Amino acid sequence: MFEPRINEENPEPRVACVLLLDVSASMSGDRINELNEGLRLFATDIKEDRLARKRTEILVVTFGGTSQVAAPFEEAQHFVAPHLTASGGTPVASAIQLGLSEINQQKQAYKNAGVEYYRPWMIVMSDGAPTDYPAELQAAVDELRSEQQRRAVTVFPIGVGGDADLNFLSSLSTERPAVSLRSVTSFSDFFKWLSASMSQVSMSDTQVAGDQSLATSSAQVALPSPSGWATV
Repeated sequence: MFEPRINEENPEPRVACVLLLDVSASMSGDRINELNEGLRLFATDIKEDRLARKRTEILVVTFGGTSQVAAPFEEAQHFVAPHLTASGGTPVASAIQLGLSEINQQKQAYKNAGVEYYRPWMIVMSDGAPTDYPAELQAAVDELRSEQQRRAVTVFPIGVGGDADLNFLSSLSTERPAVSLRSVTSFSDFFKWLSASMSQVSMSDTQVAGDQSLATSSAQVALPSPSGWATV
């Protein structure tokens, strides 16, 4: 099990950015290639912002056959995009639970080190429907929605392609409906938007030392328009 760690020599407040990425067999070909290119662009772009590269910490969880940490939490200034391959089914439930577990461990590490933090972001990106057992899936969705209701995380659900289950993805967020990428070539535009969004959050003066305090979220920060990559 990966033990969260932070750079205690960095006094900046942190925002955890968790990417839950579908790498099931249906993502093979152009989709996984474009996703990999988008991740590489994200790793480059976010390093160019002097605050975001020190305040953003990135975790990549993939789900395709199994759910696993493809890249553990790392400051953006040191983040290296993992190379992803596609195979297997779409175990969204275990990916959600793994992502939440990693977030909670990382927040505890922040608290132990006396580091302030912003409300974590979770991006859930999928091109199909979950293949989990219904009871396991419902438990994961309920847990995710409960965490949002206590302001412990904010969720951005994103569909890829015409077979993405947007109704299910929308059920993951208490704040916003799912949106779809405009095309398979929109991954890079999405990750440019995400990098710019992390820059905006990083410039905010609102941090949180505990989940019951008011944490910075998309509702409090003017984010860039997603119109270049998203369709509702």
